Amino acid sequence: MATIIRNGSIVTSVTPQGIVKQDILIKEGKIASIGRIENIEHQATAENVIDASGKYVLPGLIDVHVHFREPGQEHKEDWLTGSMAAAGGGVTTVLDMPNNKDPIITQELLDRKKEAAKKSIVNYGFYAGATPENAKTVSSLQGIVGVKAYLGSSTGSLLLGSLKDFAVLIEHATVPVVTHCENEQLLLYFGEKYAATEMHHVMRDNLCATVSTIQAALIAERLQKRLHIAHVSTKEEIGFLQHIKSFSSNVTFEITPHHLFLDKEYFIKNKNYGKMNPPLRSREDQQALWKAVKKSLVDCIATDHAPHTKEEKEKSFPSSPCGVPGVQTMLPLLLNEVNKGILSLQDIVRLCAENPARIFRLKNKGKIQEGYDADLVIIDMNVIKEIRDEDQYSKCGWTPFHGWTCKGWPVMTIVNGDIVMENGKIPAEHKEYKERYKGCNGRLVEANQWNQ
Repeated sequence: MATIIRNGSIVTSVTPQGIVKQDILIKEGKIASIGRIENIEHQATAENVIDASGKYVLPGLIDVHVHFREPGQEHKEDWLTGSMAAAGGGVTTVLDMPNNKDPIITQELLDRKKEAAKKSIVNYGFYAGATPENAKTVSSLQGIVGVKAYLGSSTGSLLLGSLKDFAVLIEHATVPVVTHCENEQLLLYFGEKYAATEMHHVMRDNLCATVSTIQAALIAERLQKRLHIAHVSTKEEIGFLQHIKSFSSNVTFEITPHHLFLDKEYFIKNKNYGKMNPPLRSREDQQALWKAVKKSLVDCIATDHAPHTKEEKEKSFPSSPCGVPGVQTMLPLLLNEVNKGILSLQDIVRLCAENPARIFRLKNKGKIQEGYDADLVIIDMNVIKEIRDEDQYSKCGWTPFHGWTCKGWPVMTIVNGDIVMENGKIPAEHKEYKERYKGCNGRLVEANQWNQ
């Protein structure tokens, strides 16, 4: 079915115009033409016409850091509910982390995960997990976009705590390496020293992340390998990364919405609901992240969507798991900052679509361009709504941003040419499918060849 999006303002950060009023013709899941309809020869008789008057059209967001939990922990998320949350937030592609209950460290486990993901209504890609045993060979798994290395203990059992093992991993990598940077020895030191405080940010001090980030980045630069650092959270990391990025193109990094919008006071007030790794930091750290965004130092914003049930979060501090959901709320939070004059729409496109596609070399993703996949989000900058727990599609059923009011919301999400969200609602054929995978149009992403 051919579709035309009419009268919308297309947002891109790569053209001199930045925002242009154009129509988009979609055919067979691809962007077939861009231009005013009267100039698109004999193609204006589409079966479906979407009027985007007064609205903006962005490339669908790419969230390079989610934990959709399936297989193994479907009680807190699965590929249908996680992808519904993504679609609800204008995210059309997700890259899923490997710390499942059975960590994704072999081809057999990866293939099992691929099968589970077929019910997704958004596009998906996978990371494999690095261990000391598979460090030389893990990047050869078929169908991955990268390898995740946990340099400090976090949720799950994956750990690559030795610098030697990390050096072996990145030296042999043929795909991007993504790191969770917290130094294991320092985590043990501060965790034991301050265990009685039950203050997560004290037990995982800034130094844990900073030392690990510096070590990983210097090793990557020395070996001339590409490294992507997940969820940077401290002012010290920002200072170092500004230095190394001044002369190196090998290192990229992401920050999360929860580190941008929340600080340690949220954890102190809400206890385990604000417990995640790395932890919420000081106001100074938060301000350093915002300054890095404004300087265009940050490469990506990614959610680290890590849902846990309320029952799990309300356990005693040592037993409560780390992580918060975020894939559905990222775009409204950022659009609200656009309306406040803090960000631009071009910033969002660069940080949440173009750069993610470039870093992980995702084929035909991240831009509104002829021949690219028709992954789009239409936004209305005048819609004012409150973020509410009861509106979350994630199976966990809560958000740390409950009660926040945002101006600017996604009103339609299109994946491979098909509408998967309209005015906050997921079409019934996706939400209440009657047979396995019926109506689910997410696809495994393809990656262009990675040039060393």
